[in-house]
Amino acid sequence: MHNTYDDITSRIAEPPIWFDEYSVPRYCPFSPDRSASIYVHEVALMEIACQSCGRIFRVAMSAVNFGESTIAEAIRSQELHYGDPPNVDCCLGGACENSVPKRILEYWFRGDPRYLDGRRITDMAYFEWIRDPSLEIAIERNE
Repeated sequence: MHNTYDDITSRIAEPPIWFDEYSVPRYCPFSPDRSASIYVHEVALMEIACQSCGRIFRVAMSAVNFGESTIAEAIRSQELHYGDPPNVDCCLGGACENSVPKRILEYWFRGDPRYLDGRRITDMAYFEWIRDPSLEIAIERNE
């Protein structure tokens, strides 16, 4: 269950555009640079639904909340899962319900090994985010 952040959302008239890895509401357009951690090498913007009421949310996923394998591998295997939806009082059970993954809206990565010599970074391009639309797919869970 996530914090409500109603101290933020109650002061801003429009709803959040997306929520970060900790379900913090974000009001700017999504960018991988806006991840909750500057150290991650993969970020996905994902569409999920509240399991109880079906409300749709856009949420970020990174190693902050997914560390078992790479996000790319989890997308390919249809295993990427956010957990509890953002706590926005969408329904009676929403805050403690699970979320249902719907689709990957954006997938970004950085840290291309072409820019490494052993462990030494040889080019600043290593830090540039690269979008991979081939991983922007619907998630079809077989449950």
